[in-house]
Amino acid sequence: MRRLTKNLLESSIDAFILSLGIINNPSVTYRLESFIFLFCNAWELIMKAKLHQERKKIFYRKERNKPRKSLSLDDCLDKIFTSENDPIKRNIVKVSELRNNAMHLVIPFVPPDIMGLFQAGVLNYIQKLQEWFNISLSDRITPGMMALTYDLDPKELSLIYAKISKKLPSETIKWIKEFQEDINKIKTEFIKEKVNQFHIPITFNLAFVRNPNKADIVLSSGAIAPEHGIIIKVPKDPDTTHPNRQKEVIEKFNQRLKGKIKINQYDCLVIRRLYNVDERSEWFYKSKIVGRSPQYSNDFIDWLVKKTMNDPKYFKKARKKYMREN
Repeated sequence: MRRLTKNLLESSIDAFILSLGIINNPSVTYRLESFIFLFCNAWELIMKAKLHQERKKIFYRKERNKPRKSLSLDDCLDKIFTSENDPIKRNIVKVSELRNNAMHLVIPFVPPDIMGLFQAGVLNYIQKLQEWFNISLSDRITPGMMALTYDLDPKELSLIYAKISKKLPSETIKWIKEFQEDINKIKTEFIKEKVNQFHIPITFNLAFVRNPNKADIVLSSGAIAPEHGIIIKVPKDPDTTHPNRQKEVIEKFNQRLKGKIKINQYDCLVIRRLYNVDERSEWFYKSKIVGRSPQYSNDFIDWLVKKTMNDPKYFKKARKKYMREN
């Protein structure tokens, strides 16, 4: 990678990560404005990095006695996304429109339609970072940051809600309403084409459960048909969901059977091969970090115990079957 390309790319990623930290902090009053400035800056820099890597110009022709200027965000968009109807391009253009009208946006919340615009933009950036430079953002931040934090009472954040309307100037409310109407028109166009790179509606459904290991975060498409939305899974900590190495699996199993039936490493290998355990995420987890041992869930141990309780000769039969097939 060329040096300037690398510098541009690192600055872009830094700006993008900082934008996520701000938008995911509801206590920051100025978070909408801060996010859009950093978001646009991140996109401008990553596109310049791509152009420079491809040995294309990223500077305007130098004018005499004036400092050298690099391409604007709009010019970068035109060079990278040649189609005016590209959903990623239109997403960035709309966020850029917010940036250019930031004088209207000193508001203590982020309207739902605008947050959906941001969520699509975040996923688009992550996709292009991987596609253009083979870089996974999940190596630098927790995947949960990619699912934007939304205020949990959308009804009270409507522009027609009395408390909100009293806090904001009428000019600001009018501008944001018009902007939201424009978003919805464009969103409807892409929904018909089953394209979700322009806007991803966000709703939170919260439930209190007795077992916290079964809790998760789901972003759903609300009133829009599910096929037009994206589900963002926020991975849980594997050290919590899959706390057992093979050694612990054997020890816990033998303890629960109280020595009546004992298994060893070979038995674990047999079960893994016969039942494709490595492909079952609810039982098996393998870290991408070189040298880390595979990890197993407690549900896997429960399953082994149940199988053995139902058939004391279960492992003996499994060994014979494995030997026949191999």
